[in-house]
Amino acid sequence: MAARHTLAALGLTLAAQLALADEHAPVAAPAPAVGDSWTYQYTDVWKGAKGNLNRVEVTGVDAAGVHVDIKRAASGALIGKQLFSAEMNPVDRGAMHFAPAFARYAFPLTPGKEWTTDATGDNPKSGKHWRYRIKGKVLNWEKVKVAAGEFEALKLEVEALYHGEEPNSPGGSGQLTETLWFVPEVNNFVKLDYRDTDWNGRIFNRDSWELTAFVRK
Repeated sequence: MAARHTLAALGLTLAAQLALADEHAPVAAPAPAVGDSWTYQYTDVWKGAKGNLNRVEVTGVDAAGVHVDIKRAASGALIGKQLFSAEMNPVDRGAMHFAPAFARYAFPLTPGKEWTTDATGDNPKSGKHWRYRIKGKVLNWEKVKVAAGEFEALKLEVEALYHGEEPNSPGGSGQLTETLWFVPEVNNFVKLDYRDTDWNGRIFNRDSWELTAFVRK
């Protein structure tokens, strides 16, 4: 009888451990739908000044990826269109086009996962081209509080070394770092911190985006 009680207790302990593991199962790729939207508060961290409050709205999902409109949250005025891959990795960011997509994510996501990819970035209007060496890693789950609420998020860090294609010129080269908090039920990040340094290691851009509201269809 005592042995049966012991086995039962072990079974309950194992079930509890499995339940805890399921709570943080690997995160699958998001599945955005037309009508989904995310509103972000932009802040220029370098200047310590808040900027625009913009809404990102999904207008189409097809073989090319996820099409979005960028609008002013207050007026609804359209300020741009962008394209993301099915995994919500940037493809077209206004004037910048990435090929393949900038690998911000590599689903499924789980703590400890790392990835390395290459991409090119083209700005047709300026006629400039860059090459990117992207390294991403998943850190861990943590609670994060933003204007849209408090969430349990998966924290990621993405670093990209980039250089201009003009020969024998360091101009246009540097390293960017994104630290972001991805929340599965939001289908996107709720916070993103961005830092950009030049080829001498001097920081010249520091920005952040925090979620203030979202809609899922």
